[in-house]
Amino acid sequence: MATAFERAEGANGRAVARVLLDSALPQLDHLFDYSVPAELADEVRVGQRVRVPFRSKDRKSFGYIIEFVSRSDFGGELAPIADIVAAVPQLTPDVWRLARAVADRAGGSAGDILRLAIPARQVRVEKKHLAAEAEAEAEAETEAAAEAEAETEAAAETEAAAEVEAAAEAEAAADPGATVEADGAARSADPREQTSPATAAASASTSEEAIAAELVTGARLAMTPSHGPERLHTGEWVGGWAAQLARIAISVHERERSVILVAPDYRDLDQLRDALAALGHPAAVRVDSRQSNGERYASFLRALDGVPRIILGNRSAVYAPAHDLGAILLWDDGDPVLAEPLTPYVHARDSALVRAEQSGAGLFFSAHARSAEVQRLVEIGYVRAQEHPPRRTRIVHADASIAPEAFAGRVPEFAARTIREGLRTGPVLVQVATPGYAPVAVCGECGELARCQACAGPIGFRVVGRASCRWCGEYATHWHCSTCDSTTLVERGMGSARTVEQFEQQFSGTRVILSDGEHPRERVDARPALVVATRGAEPLAAGGYRAVVLLDAERLLSIETLRAGEDCLRWWENAAALAAPDGICLMASGGGPVVQSFVYGRSDEWLRQELRDRQSLRYPPAVRVASVSGGPDEVERALRHLDGLRGVDFLGPTSIPAGGAARTPPGLVRAIVRFDYGQGAEVASRLRGALVADAAGASSRTRSRTPGRARPEALRLRFDDRGVFDA
Repeated sequence: MATAFERAEGANGRAVARVLLDSALPQLDHLFDYSVPAELADEVRVGQRVRVPFRSKDRKSFGYIIEFVSRSDFGGELAPIADIVAAVPQLTPDVWRLARAVADRAGGSAGDILRLAIPARQVRVEKKHLAAEAEAEAEAETEAAAEAEAETEAAAETEAAAEVEAAAEAEAAADPGATVEADGAARSADPREQTSPATAAASASTSEEAIAAELVTGARLAMTPSHGPERLHTGEWVGGWAAQLARIAISVHERERSVILVAPDYRDLDQLRDALAALGHPAAVRVDSRQSNGERYASFLRALDGVPRIILGNRSAVYAPAHDLGAILLWDDGDPVLAEPLTPYVHARDSALVRAEQSGAGLFFSAHARSAEVQRLVEIGYVRAQEHPPRRTRIVHADASIAPEAFAGRVPEFAARTIREGLRTGPVLVQVATPGYAPVAVCGECGELARCQACAGPIGFRVVGRASCRWCGEYATHWHCSTCDSTTLVERGMGSARTVEQFEQQFSGTRVILSDGEHPRERVDARPALVVATRGAEPLAAGGYRAVVLLDAERLLSIETLRAGEDCLRWWENAAALAAPDGICLMASGGGPVVQSFVYGRSDEWLRQELRDRQSLRYPPAVRVASVSGGPDEVERALRHLDGLRGVDFLGPTSIPAGGAARTPPGLVRAIVRFDYGQGAEVASRLRGALVADAAGASSRTRSRTPGRARPEALRLRFDDRGVFDA
């Protein structure tokens, strides 16, 4: 078998290329054999994107060359490769192995993973990269020739100097009290009077250097960084977590190993970029969905260069080509943004685990609030947690006995005093649950929750006086109550915009800043200001916030999801970490185990108990799950593929409500398959077989459907769906 980028050579100068087609059809997720025409034999390489005939000579498909073999098991005549699309091999062997393993684990297609890993080719960018590469090679050859010439001259000079020194030593042999240096100057032969060159003492290893040293040996670690921002020597402020990860990444890279840094969104990536640049590493390769196609492809080509790199990006960065990978660093893996929304829906954490296992690279999880998945890995001994607790912001509770409706205004008086005190010297952050003006609208006559007439989603007020659906965005222009037929809508609750409106009245003369999904702010300065932000949209303040006030705890904890408590701890810890070292975090209201564990810094204890509860109830991550959806017949056939497997049970099938945010067609059902980790490979393989059988038989069952339109009843699989138990 040929290795990466190896020339195709076989019997009689011919070879068989095994190609993975770039197709979304699951029945085509295997390798196809093609002959290599003589005119391409000197050009084809493993990993190249090629065009090949498929089903007929005139119909062409794209694909990647995975390997070369000397012969094919196919009995007929092989079709030849039509042409090479890109001279640069885009698919490295390690990324191919990763894509195949990750897809198999999730019951998906390797091609779907490769579409996430390899950006669209940009011809101009590729030509520019190849020209720069050729120029660099020419310069390297020139430098090598100059160095060789210099070495030759130096060798001649050294030989001449040695002859002079030998003659001088022979002359001085009669005088043992002195020795002569190469330049003829006399010096004492007494070793007590000789001086040796000064040697600088090696600096003590920092904690980040110690972590890096472990990671390059394959260690798997989980760490909770201390709260608070850190000022870089450039004057920029970043989260302390970003500075720590940057130092670890640079320390790994200094050991001549590549490192991949994965963070949820662009704001996190910007902080990591600033920290890396300030620490002397501005040339990190960034792989970001916000980049233009040309920028992303240029970054991809740099990662392919074959030299150790620091690669920085969002969830798809875990698939980036990385020469001699030393470590994968993952920030805040509990953030749902790291869950891939495209098939086969693999979370970046799971892909990182697979890649670390395959490559032997180290794996480092960092988060202010550990996810349940990482906590499980810690408890089974697969990941080692830090031994020393981090430094946390001082956290206090206003009064757990006071409900939000019991005090006038948006915040209780104690919280208002905390805000005013903080505003004397700097900015104050107030975290709220939801964006918009009012998150909920109800009927003005009967109080019934208002529902969208298009998709049955909840109606709210994103702006004052204008109601719209929170799912599909349809304006409630002609809404009427399904219970009493009234057309009057009334606002309920307070979103970020309404909170700003009230704060402008309550704290008159104070600068009030809004940061949410529609009005994002990355940073604010150190001047006094009241910053109202939705969870996850909190901007970084120069020097940190003087106070952080957390509102709407009851509303957040009442979200109907299995992970409500876990998510709340993450939102609150991330907000508290934005406070200044001498700042304060105030929980304005709420009570219960989750709030208490946050206030007293016992999140790990709560998480351990939560895992025990989920274990007894067979909820993830104590077990793995897969949702199987589609038409009733399709789902039933798929579940029959799992007959006889131990450690596997089903919930459902149950009907999927039509409409909703996804505009689900009527008549579909869903079953939830729960299985132990040890059965994962078998469950994925069997359900994948059911999916392939359903797709392969679809054409004969649905020839009358409109071409190009997907079957609503088609079988769909989603493994490890974090929202599978959400209401």
